[in-house]
Amino acid sequence: MILDDQVECIVYRNEENGYSVVRLEGCGATAVGFMPVCVVGQGVQLVGEWVKNAKHGQQFSFSNCQMVIPNQAKKIKQFLGSGLISGVGPITAGNIVKEFGDDTLKIIEQEHHRLATVKGVTQKKAQRIYDEFTKIKDMQQSVMFLQKFDISLNLAIKIYEQYRQKTIEIVSRNPYCLIETVDGVGFLTADKIAADLGVQYNGNFRVRAGVVYCLKLASERDGHTYLERDNLNLEVCKLLKIKMEKLIPVLDDVLESLQLDNYVAVVEPNRVALVKFYKAEKSIAQKLCLINSEVQNQDTVIDGVIEHYQQINKIKLHGKQLDAVKMAINSGVCVITGGPGTGKTTIIKAIISILKNDGKSFKLLAPTGRAAKRMEEATAMPAATIHRGLGLALGGNKFFAGDDKSTVKEDVVIVDEISMCDCLLMQTLLNNISRTTKLIMVGDSDQLPSVGAGNILADILASGVIPNIRLTEIYRQSALSQIVLNAHAINNGQMPLLDNKADDFFFESCESPTQIKEKVVSLVSDRLPKYLKLKSENNIQVLCPLKLGEAGVISLNEELQKVLNPSVIGKNEVAYGKTVFRVGDRVMQTVNNYDMEWDKQLTGGGVESGSGVFNGDIGVVVDINKGSGEISVVLDDGRMAVYTRSDLANLVLSYAITIHKSQGCEFDTAVIPVTSGAYMVLTRNLLYTAITRAKKLVVLVGSRENIAKMVNNTFTKRRFSSLKDLLKTESVRYKDIFS
Repeated sequence: MILDDQVECIVYRNEENGYSVVRLEGCGATAVGFMPVCVVGQGVQLVGEWVKNAKHGQQFSFSNCQMVIPNQAKKIKQFLGSGLISGVGPITAGNIVKEFGDDTLKIIEQEHHRLATVKGVTQKKAQRIYDEFTKIKDMQQSVMFLQKFDISLNLAIKIYEQYRQKTIEIVSRNPYCLIETVDGVGFLTADKIAADLGVQYNGNFRVRAGVVYCLKLASERDGHTYLERDNLNLEVCKLLKIKMEKLIPVLDDVLESLQLDNYVAVVEPNRVALVKFYKAEKSIAQKLCLINSEVQNQDTVIDGVIEHYQQINKIKLHGKQLDAVKMAINSGVCVITGGPGTGKTTIIKAIISILKNDGKSFKLLAPTGRAAKRMEEATAMPAATIHRGLGLALGGNKFFAGDDKSTVKEDVVIVDEISMCDCLLMQTLLNNISRTTKLIMVGDSDQLPSVGAGNILADILASGVIPNIRLTEIYRQSALSQIVLNAHAINNGQMPLLDNKADDFFFESCESPTQIKEKVVSLVSDRLPKYLKLKSENNIQVLCPLKLGEAGVISLNEELQKVLNPSVIGKNEVAYGKTVFRVGDRVMQTVNNYDMEWDKQLTGGGVESGSGVFNGDIGVVVDINKGSGEISVVLDDGRMAVYTRSDLANLVLSYAITIHKSQGCEFDTAVIPVTSGAYMVLTRNLLYTAITRAKKLVVLVGSRENIAKMVNNTFTKRRFSSLKDLLKTESVRYKDIFS
């Protein structure tokens, strides 16, 4: 059955998959189904049938929706003023329709330059109205085509953004190209589209897609920057469900075509890498060796300056601390690594003091906003994220290639939490500092590696090319902290002290995941706030080893939200997929978004504006516009960003987060549920990382047996990365150049 009508009211809309419940103007009925575009005043042609819903009565359930462009002035005004086209609200829409009447949309399509004769419309705005109107028509057609293959609305829009008006043509010809060009398209999806379209099987097309998908998956899931040829062969065979003898005859041709397209690099000995990762690691190795070579013969005597610093600050630097300070001042590049309480912050402060005394300029950076904020608090000096510090927040994700375009002109750059840097972020950092800028990297090599691909800190240390010092001694004040002592005990393969006699480390014994969840909720919502005399539970963070399961991130977030921020009359909320966001919720950004704009109220008055919200940024929902579905979030560093409905795909509740996502963060109190699980996940360095995220208090919740299993589990999943070898190669080359 076909129903032609107009959307009078949007009852419910899920922007993630396009599922909509709308009231129709003509028949007054409720229609339910998936709409790629949905605004009040929109004409629709729905294909479906009438059904009787037990709770809501009779509804029209549609399986296909075609947007119908209105042709009457009144409806056109409503359609244009709905917010569908940015910058065109009810007033501007009214002015345009008043001028052109029923021909308005025809004018927009065929003579859009005439819009500039309307009050409030410039030539630039006229062009934008035309571009967005055309895009809406093209997108609607393309998205409906893609959704026939069970592709979500968000992914369908991403595909359209890649190919625009050629979407249907390109996907119909070769669906496997989606794997190379659009993040989020899996091999099975491309395979299904090919089968549904009846695309003739082509061995090379399919194998090429399989190779690219396996390399992408290896980087996203396991952090690899390459796969060895034999491993790649096995993975591709497994994915394509073919035997090795069928793969081998075509694989060389496929790899050759991928190399010609500059998508894959085949590097000796027998390594296959996505070009972006190979180039990133090679660029990192070259720049590190170049900077290191520039000042390798420096030997500035600073004993007197250090002595003066110690006297003024009434501290005493010991052994390796003194060596670390001297190394940092005299090296082009260096690494200072060590666990909690070993004096890394003390060393940074000493280095800063010496630089200031010598009239040298410097910049303090960290991978995340929380890490930068912690660095700033510890040093009493301005610090920023790498992205903001490089000015990337203003210009998008730009990768500069030469010193003449370097955004950092300071004499020295100090980067904390270097273990969090993946190879693409490290490449961005190095591409944006000059060859004469010293680089001091600080971190903890025993923490988890970066979430993104690469093994930067471990490879730099293993190469033996870059000067480095490992701090091991725990100093006076830190030696009084059971958090620090237990962290080092775990790192040395010993059980933490769980006697509950310290005032900063507690153990709650629980056996089942359900008991663990109940205990965690009780601790966060009631017991710990009372014990700590907190006005807000926001000072407490739950850090989970696992995302799934009864005591995993998803389950705990649902339960904690019910208790800490329940649904009440008058409190705005919006649903996105299976998640409900409410005013007052703690949330976290899960991917880098370089274009998202933000404002920050400055202490002395005024507002700072910029763009860029990054993976791991945590904040609180302060406002929800129920009409538009927009969510306003104030991040921990004071920036406020407004999330549209489509942006919500990258926002999650953060009452509980994974330990991996906590890297670079520091929380006053950490509650850590310890459950049973996969051997490869529940490792010693995962537990160590979780405990070292807490500043004042740790509570482990679980069984001694599971804690012991983690302490004894030294499994470290190998990351395939080339930086160590590239550093050795480049080091020899630079020695020859500078000798």
